[in-house]
Amino acid sequence: MNRIVTALEALGMLVCLALLSQALHTLGAGAGWVGLGWCALALPLGYYGADLLSGLIHWVCDSFGDSHTPLWGPLLVAPFRRHHRAPGDITQIGLAENLGSSALAGALVLWLWSPQPVPASDGLALLARYAALWCIGFAVLSNRLHRWAHLPLARRPLWMRRLQAWRIVLNPQDHALHHRKPHRCNYCILSGWANPLCNRVPWQRLERGLAHLGIRTNVD
Repeated sequence: MNRIVTALEALGMLVCLALLSQALHTLGAGAGWVGLGWCALALPLGYYGADLLSGLIHWVCDSFGDSHTPLWGPLLVAPFRRHHRAPGDITQIGLAENLGSSALAGALVLWLWSPQPVPASDGLALLARYAALWCIGFAVLSNRLHRWAHLPLARRPLWMRRLQAWRIVLNPQDHALHHRKPHRCNYCILSGWANPLCNRVPWQRLERGLAHLGIRTNVD
């Protein structure tokens, strides 16, 4: 069974990469060389958006459902809950298990969206679409950068330590704050750039409001 799941996760990664490449080619074909400029401008927007998205998903998985919740319970909730109990285990898993669930979700979004060509004259539309594609791509990769933050120092090459120290990717010391009970801050796992915003969200008040609608929390 585990081999089947791993094979599906690996397939999801390939499909996601293919769909993302196709979407980038489609936008590029419509915008020509002008599109490259908008693509570059969109990169930091997509990177920040992916970090914010990772934080929102992390909060949902930490706060609602359990491993028995249909579909997303075993795919997302269970891994996040296990991670709180054994943070170092993430460094022992393979690439497919690390990124497979995110890649399957990204592939589904890209398949449903299927972006169409945009003329070079419509700069804002190009910026928005490229930012969305960057966001999807980086969101798929977020758990890899999360894994880097848990690697022992001896296993982190110099370039990785530099990126973490400069906070271009998730800084291990910043992320360690999330692993202190009650696990209610620093949800973002790509770069941590969106943590200042996410940490200002009144999560517990929001959860109480959802509880009035019958949506109960299940926080570790």
